[in-house]
Amino acid sequence: MAENPQPSLNLPIGPTLQRRGRGRPKGAVNKRSMDLARYIEATYGGQTPGQQAAAVSMVTPADLRQAKARAKELGIVDAGLAPVLLAMVVKARQLATALGCEARDAWMMMVKERGDLMAYVHQKQPQAAEAKDKALPVVYAIPGEAPLGALPELVDADPAAIEIVDDFGERQP
Repeated sequence: MAENPQPSLNLPIGPTLQRRGRGRPKGAVNKRSMDLARYIEATYGGQTPGQQAAAVSMVTPADLRQAKARAKELGIVDAGLAPVLLAMVVKARQLATALGCEARDAWMMMVKERGDLMAYVHQKQPQAAEAKDKALPVVYAIPGEAPLGALPELVDADPAAIEIVDDFGERQP
């Protein structure tokens, strides 16, 4: 059977998706993952797990505006906290009341949810293009009688005996 030279009709190829050889085009999403994400959104009120985690752990602008009044209602002492922290304390207290637990436990749950979201908002590793721009680390090998990994004592050394090596091919006295 002869191979079809035309690309598959169900793989979008255009300015945003380009073929790189075998596998998915660059920028394409795994179809099963996309199907699961759509199912979760449709089944659970139009929100992804990340959106639900954000709703539990993050404060909205409305929460910020209402934080002082709610803190007063709940008997929380405003100790001069930044508005976002006060709103988070209020949210933790409300969550603790709803769950029947201590405010500290609710706060820790909010911290964990925020921590889990961080990987999706702030990348842990730089993009591959950024990593290529960095210079390789320099390694110095100093031969002599010193133990492996130890630097020789250069305080009493004769300045004429010290070599500066700029490149492995060239040496300067």
